[in-house]
Amino acid sequence: MRRGWVIVLVSMLGSAWAQEQHTTPIQLRGSLSATVEAYTSSGDAPVQRFLPRYGARLFFRPVVQLFGQVELPFELALSTQTGARTGYPVGFQQPFNQFGLSPRITSWLRLHGGYFSLSLSELSFGEPRILGGGVELSPGIFRLKAFYGVVQQPRALDTLSSFPGTYRRWAWGVSLGFTTEAGAELLLHYVRLLDDTTSIRLLRVVRDSLRADTIVTPAQDNAVAALSFRAPLGTAVSLQGELALGAYSSSLRAPEKDLGVPRWVFVPRYSSNLDGAARVSVIVTPTQAVSIALGGRWIGPGFVSLGYPWLANDVAEVAVAPSLMLAENTVSIRLSGGLQWNNLRNTRLGTTRRLISAAALGWHPSSAFGVDLHYTNYGTRMQHEQDSLRVQNVYQSFSVAPRWQFSGLGGTHVVTGSYNFANTTDQNPITRAATRQTTHSLLLSHSLLLSSALTLTTTGTYTQTAAQLETRLWMLSETVSFPLVPQRLTGSFAGGWSRMYTLGWDTQWNLRLSLTYHLHRWGVLTWNTFLNRSERAGRRPFLELQSSLNYGLSF
Repeated sequence: MRRGWVIVLVSMLGSAWAQEQHTTPIQLRGSLSATVEAYTSSGDAPVQRFLPRYGARLFFRPVVQLFGQVELPFELALSTQTGARTGYPVGFQQPFNQFGLSPRITSWLRLHGGYFSLSLSELSFGEPRILGGGVELSPGIFRLKAFYGVVQQPRALDTLSSFPGTYRRWAWGVSLGFTTEAGAELLLHYVRLLDDTTSIRLLRVVRDSLRADTIVTPAQDNAVAALSFRAPLGTAVSLQGELALGAYSSSLRAPEKDLGVPRWVFVPRYSSNLDGAARVSVIVTPTQAVSIALGGRWIGPGFVSLGYPWLANDVAEVAVAPSLMLAENTVSIRLSGGLQWNNLRNTRLGTTRRLISAAALGWHPSSAFGVDLHYTNYGTRMQHEQDSLRVQNVYQSFSVAPRWQFSGLGGTHVVTGSYNFANTTDQNPITRAATRQTTHSLLLSHSLLLSSALTLTTTGTYTQTAAQLETRLWMLSETVSFPLVPQRLTGSFAGGWSRMYTLGWDTQWNLRLSLTYHLHRWGVLTWNTFLNRSERAGRRPFLELQSSLNYGLSF
């Protein structure tokens, strides 16, 4: 049986190669970026340095194409900085140095090896980066994705930095279904993520001769099954959504339950729970100038998907978002409104509701002038039996951003500006004074491009924030760039000044010098040097200098 499948696969690959044999046998494309940098500051202690003294990074992403059908993309990332440094011992959960290979064989087969990213659906799996292997198949309407590997590296507990430790987390998953040319789609997904409890050593602390305490890092187990769909309902309506069921164990040290579930699917424990989630959206486009999007989602309080670690549960929401274009597409109007709430099964002492609304208006009568206006209103309200625990506030923001382009003084002028206002109003009489905040922000920028290719850019900003304390911030910067050698060497010089006042004055000066040399087909070489001086009342001035050299090549 296996020999038969091999013969069929070889025949299909040979047929595809015969159809494309007129193309160049081997083609190479991709990108390369290499950077070396140095950093120094007036503070000698490690905690006074924001960066390591020296560092280097390399990103290499070549793609080899064979006979116009087989693609072999490689991915290599190397760095002298692995995420942990003196003074900041908690680093990344994934190593920075990574290598991956994702070859595409014909238009319907892709393989993955090493480090790679793969998304199944919006509720099952998509965020963690995988170290392992995977496959994607898409012949005709058939769709298949599968992977197996590690999505979290082990790191031992560190009591000095209050780091609880992480286990090696294994993951495997599969997605199977079909997608038609008309846009209909039906896919079934399953993913399992399981911590390896033997990957790190736990810390045992003996307090006396009769008692021993073990510092335990919770190990987790998660399985999610989901069904996603998309269906065009005529030419003007599109429906898509997903239904998911998730099983989750918060601790693998809890005793197991014998419920007859196969162990490769999930292992029920006394720490396990089962819950569901759903999302749906409908997009209606009666004309090219008008569209309406309707959406909603419901995520149960016990639904956990470790494939999306930051996915919030115990939440439901509905939303509507119409948009239209007027006056020959010179005026755009986008509106949105929705309601969000939690406490879906009355497991909390109070229910929090959020009213979300936003509006955006754009007027662009010509390429030389335009203005955009935005308004948002988020209201949060939670009724609680105790007045001190009630939440009732309204967040509002408004912004206007004009743009004007004109010619004069031998060059082209571009003037942009923006004003932003944000206000948080706490309507709870107990905490009103503690959480009220208002922010005003103003920005004005002018750029002048002369015929000699000299570019001058001046930018000024002012921000005022009033809460329990008032903070004011002024910033002014000037950037000058000029081609020193036409089509070869370009230089730029920038200077900036900022001053902030809360309880005292904090002033910063910074200078930046940049040189860019174009090697044409052999890439671009860029040198940057940045100097910053910070002065704060009652403290010695703080100086820092950073310099870097980067080589970039696209081929």
